[in-house]
Amino acid sequence: MDATIAVAAMGFLATLSGAWLAGRGQREAVRDERILDAKLTTFGECSASLYEYHRATFNRVKARLDDLPEADRVPLRQEAYRANTRSRSAIGQVAILSGDEALRGCLESARSSVGRLNGASDDQHLSRLSKDVHELLNEALGKASSDLTRRSRNFRWWR
Repeated sequence: MDATIAVAAMGFLATLSGAWLAGRGQREAVRDERILDAKLTTFGECSASLYEYHRATFNRVKARLDDLPEADRVPLRQEAYRANTRSRSAIGQVAILSGDEALRGCLESARSSVGRLNGASDDQHLSRLSKDVHELLNEALGKASSDLTRRSRNFRWWR
């Protein structure tokens, strides 16, 4: 009879621990899914804001090179400032979610390269600088994409 009670107790404990492990695994899977959704949204917003900053700065420099009056260039300047602020914010959010300093540095480098467009002396120089910016943006966004495909750091043996 003692053996029967011991076996029943072991079965009961195994059932409880199995249910606990399954529940914990499900909660972690839901959490990881939420984090992935947040990363996708934030990385997408970061990408959009960086390209928007590039577009706004390009238009601003193009207006300067085309000798548009100062009054016509002020809204373009303000748009570029707003786009720069949005891209800084988006990079900060990516840094928080990813925790990857190299990714943050790469995105920040791409953002700051957009500012170099302001130094363009003519349309050809602007085009060359713009092409360089696109290459840096693609490289930075490629790193962001690889961050999404990396396995979770919270890997557990029971998954």
